[in-house]
Amino acid sequence: MFRSELPLKKWLQKALLILCGLLLPLTIVEFAMRAYARLASQERTITADYLLGWKLIPHTKHLFRKEEQPYLIVINSKGLRDREHSYEKSKGLFRIVVVGDSFVFGSGGVEASDRFTDILEKSTRNVEVINMGVPAYGTDQEYLYLKREGLKYHPDLVILCVFGADFARSFSTVNPSNGRPKGYFSITAGQLVFHPPSFPVFYKLSQRSYLLGLSYMALDKVFRSYWKVHQLDVINPQDRVDTFKHLFIGARDLCQEQGSKFVVVYLPWHGQKNKGFIEQTLDELAASEDIKILNLMNDMDRANTEKRAYFEHDIHFNESGHQAVAKALQEYLVTNGLLNSAALQPKTASRPD
Repeated sequence: MFRSELPLKKWLQKALLILCGLLLPLTIVEFAMRAYARLASQERTITADYLLGWKLIPHTKHLFRKEEQPYLIVINSKGLRDREHSYEKSKGLFRIVVVGDSFVFGSGGVEASDRFTDILEKSTRNVEVINMGVPAYGTDQEYLYLKREGLKYHPDLVILCVFGADFARSFSTVNPSNGRPKGYFSITAGQLVFHPPSFPVFYKLSQRSYLLGLSYMALDKVFRSYWKVHQLDVINPQDRVDTFKHLFIGARDLCQEQGSKFVVVYLPWHGQKNKGFIEQTLDELAASEDIKILNLMNDMDRANTEKRAYFEHDIHFNESGHQAVAKALQEYLVTNGLLNSAALQPKTASRPD
């Protein structure tokens, strides 16, 4: 018995040495890549999330150079591209939470201080505007993010921003713009039912490793082709429309339960002059559900005529566009009594970095 076990023991020792010999250099490369990313401000800022599909990674920094112009992305401890905010609200402070996609995030090349959320805060007094934009989010993810995180801040006002691609995004199991898996909602007996995302094993591993992440990026076209073939045709067209409407109604109801006011803001395409399906849907909700809707199509068309409001080679607002959004938004909030008169007094001090 002893003799038969000896070769097996030696074989296991040899196998362990070979495994260590393979893992050690890979581990060194992994740590070196993480160290470089940290020092060069090239850290990952997005990772998989089992509810939202993906989310921003807390305490990360990335100098992004692949869009219209370079810009710095700094993520705070709660996973927002914003300065630190406590969940508890100071007495006398009017707090606004803005949920949306890359237009709210400031993609394209806009520094955090030049986004419409930050401009709105600077132009008012005793008003705090929290930017909760995440690139490529659809209305379904924004609803989930508001429910899970946004309402923790006890906002007086919630602004849900909508873009023309949000309907398609909301009924996709893989986002077409970033290739990431996500969940979706359906509706049963008038109630929203969530179907969580499904992540392939290699995708999950790639989210935890810089080295595997590079391998995943190298095979990105292969994975996108695979997911395109295996993309689920989720729920029928009419149920999609009903579900989409209920996402806004559900978000409104969540806000009402906490005593927060709720506004939907439509952010138009570059050059958009006519209402599409989403804007028509929002008009119906305004009429049937008394949901406050601000459609910025005319405002942005006028602003873009006076001075370019969008990046030349990117779909997003540039700095002038964000200024136009902030101006139109402030006017709407004042006109509809959503900001008190004290908030309109200019600040005497600038917003802290």
